[in-house]
Parts: sequence; structure tokens; C-alpha cells
Amino acid sequence: MINSIRARLTLWYVAVFSVILVVSGFVVFSQLVESRFQRLDSRLELAGRVLAASLKHEIEEHEGKAPGEASFRSVLITIHQLTFPDQAVTILQAGRVVGQKPDSETRTVSPAAIEQSARLPLQSNPAHWSESGWRYSALRLPLPVHGQYTIISGESQLETEREVATLRQAFLLGVPIAVFLSALGGYWLARKSLAPVVVISQTVESITSRNLDRRVPILNPDDELGLLAQTFNRLLARLGTSFEQQRRFMADASHELRTPVSVAHTATEVTLEKPARTEGEYREALQIIDGQLRRLKRVVEDMFLLARADSGAVPLRPSKFYLDELLVDTARAARVLGEKFSVNVDTTQMQESLCCADESLLKQMVMILLDNAVKYSAPGGRVTIMLQHRGEYYDILVTDTGTGIPADAQPLIFDRFYRADTARSRASGTSSGAGLGLSIARWIAEMHHGELRLESSSSTGTVFCASLPVSSR
Repeated sequence: MINSIRARLTLWYVAVFSVILVVSGFVVFSQLVESRFQRLDSRLELAGRVLAASLKHEIEEHEGKAPGEASFRSVLITIHQLTFPDQAVTILQAGRVVGQKPDSETRTVSPAAIEQSARLPLQSNPAHWSESGWRYSALRLPLPVHGQYTIISGESQLETEREVATLRQAFLLGVPIAVFLSALGGYWLARKSLAPVVVISQTVESITSRNLDRRVPILNPDDELGLLAQTFNRLLARLGTSFEQQRRFMADASHELRTPVSVAHTATEVTLEKPARTEGEYREALQIIDGQLRRLKRVVEDMFLLARADSGAVPLRPSKFYLDELLVDTARAARVLGEKFSVNVDTTQMQESLCCADESLLKQMVMILLDNAVKYSAPGGRVTIMLQHRGEYYDILVTDTGTGIPADAQPLIFDRFYRADTARSRASGTSSGAGLGLSIARWIAEMHHGELRLESSSSTGTVFCASLPVSSR
């Protein structure tokens, strides 16, 4: 249970909420308690100041002729009759009690409080303190002629302590209830928030190679989980494309491998049907078998190269060489094939072009382009290879005078095992290859951070262009 994200989110939510609640509750509780005692102190201080003002007024009326104690008693009686019924008031002079409210017998300022008032610092005026369940306030009152007096007002803090206890009980009871409710709310919120994750998990779990067209439902495309679902859907789309390409590749590869094997097997069976054949018949059968085995070998090698390319197992070995010399040497090798099909292979005037790339791979790419151009050109046709310098790129153009590629076939010519037989091979009377050459050539160009594209194609011929950077990055 604790290992689930839902449980951890709930625990974190409860922990953070509890800390916030406890800290804020402690601050609020402290402020409330302080306000209760401040209110009590204010009442006591007010009683002392009212009494002090009344005493001054009373003495001033007698112009200081009457004894202080008489004035005190008159004022205390008045105070008792009018206000402050809950406070006990005692007036001291030099530690001696010189006056009390008439009801101070039931509400008495304790001797300990009197002693405490004597120890109060002079700058504390008024001063407040607690003693034996009572709250006291002491105010010093200097009077002309009569000297300095201390007015001590006290009130039981039992009611305030009851309020504080009630507040404490409310907080101690309310905090656990709030934490419990927050745990329920946090669990519900975590479950609600993670519900799309459960849907995504269940959907992805149900997807196999047979139903890669299925997609994860997107509840809200703008939140993080919606973005996650969209990412999964894009991944599934790429996997679906990859699986489809793999299935098509396997089907095409099976067909390409089965054809030469079938032809060689048929030639062997036909030759062995008769117990004795002439040397010419055996030679003819072996030539057929040899041709099919050569074709099979080329298909297997091309497939192996593409498989290594897909896995990134073909390293790029760049070196410095002159690209114009490579093109001339490759064209010279292609002339041998051109003579077989009565096609001329020429090169244009090329300037010296230093290049940094994988020389063997570039030679293979150019040879593929020349081989296709020769095979798909009619007898008496012409294949031309040119080199142009364009900024930081070299453009290698291979032009033939074949019948061209139909418009509907042009977007597919770089697909593996694709062959536009009706447009080119059949029109030229040549046997088609496995349809891997242009795929390999494009991969070589892309390995060098370049591109291979069909520049143009019409009934008068086709032009392929390979753009390569001057130096491999």
C-alpha cells in the first residue's frame, strides 16, 4: 500500500497539511491566550488609572488639607458603588495598607502580591503579574504633600483560564479531526488525479503488436497527464510505423530470397531429370544457378548492410580525399557495365574538390546511382556524372537518358524493396534488382549529414542529386 504513488501523495499531503495546521494553530492559540490576558490586564490597569485620577481630584478639592486616608476611603467607597465590581483594590504607602475597597474582604490582595509589588522595577508602571490564580496590576501614584502611593488592583483569572482551557480543548480536538478529514480528502484527490494514469497504464498494458493502432484516451490535453498520454500515442504511432515497415521488409525480403532459390532449385531439378546430359546443358544450368546465387548474395549483403545501419553498427570512417578523383574512378568502373548495355558513361570537367568523408561508403553510393542509371537507360543511351560546388556542400548529379519514373512512383523509389518495374526495368528490357540500392544510397548520404533526392524525371531522362557537406561533422 505504501509503495503506491496514491498512498505517498496522501501521506505527503497529510504531513504538509498537519505541519501547517499545527504551526498556524499554535500561533492562533498563542495570540488568543495573549489577547485574553491583555484584556484582563487592560481592565486592571483601567481600574488603577481611574482610581488614581479620582484620588488626585479628591485631594485637590481639599487642597491637601485632609488626610490621605480619608480621601482614599471616600474614593474607594465611590468606586465600589459605581464600577469595577470584580476587582479588589488596595492602596499602599511604604508597604503599609492605607486603603481598600469595601468588598476587599471577599476579594483580597494577597500578602504575596503586596510583597511582589514592592520588588517591581521602577520603570514598570503599571506592572502586571499573576499570583495564586489571581492577576494583579500595580500603579505608582506620587501625590504632593502625602508622598508616593501604590495602587494594586487584582482580579481572579479563573474565568480567563477557563476560556484558555476551552480554546485548548477545541484545538486539541479540532486538529486531529482536521488531519483525518485532510487524509480522506487527500486520498480522494490523489485517486482523482491519478485516475488518468490508471487508464493509461491499463490501455498500454493491453496494446500488443497486433493492435498498435489503439491509442491512449486523452481526458485533458492541456495538463501534464494529457501531455503524457499524447507522448504515449506518438510513441505508439512510431512503433506502429516501425512494425509495419518491419513486416513489409520481412515479406519483401522473403520474396526476394525465395525467387533466386526457386529458380536455382528448378534449374537443378530440370537438369537432373535425365540421367545423362551434354556438357553444354550442364554448363547452361550452372550459369543459371550461378546468376541466381550472385543475385542472392547481393540481396543478402544489402539486407545485412541495412540491418547494421538501422542498429547503428556501421561506423563512419572519415578521411581526406579528392572527391573529383573518386567520381572519375567510379565512372571508369561503371563503363564496364555500360559497355554490356551499350550505354556510354561520361564525366564532365570537374575542379579539384577536397573532401572529408568515408571514401568507401561514398564510392558505394555513387556506384549504386551509376548502376541504376546504366541499367535503366536504353541501348545507345548516355549517363553523365557531374560535380558542383555550392557553398559548404558538394552536389553530385547523375543524369541518364532513360524513360523516366512515373509521377506516382517517385515518392516511393527510396523505400526498401520498391521497384518501378513498369516504368524503367521493363521498358529497358533489363532485370530488376531487389530494390535496396537507393535505400542504401540515401542512408549513406544521411550518414554524412547530407541528402539524396530525385532532382527531376521525365520521358527524356532522370537526374539524381546527392548533396554532401565539404567535411563530415
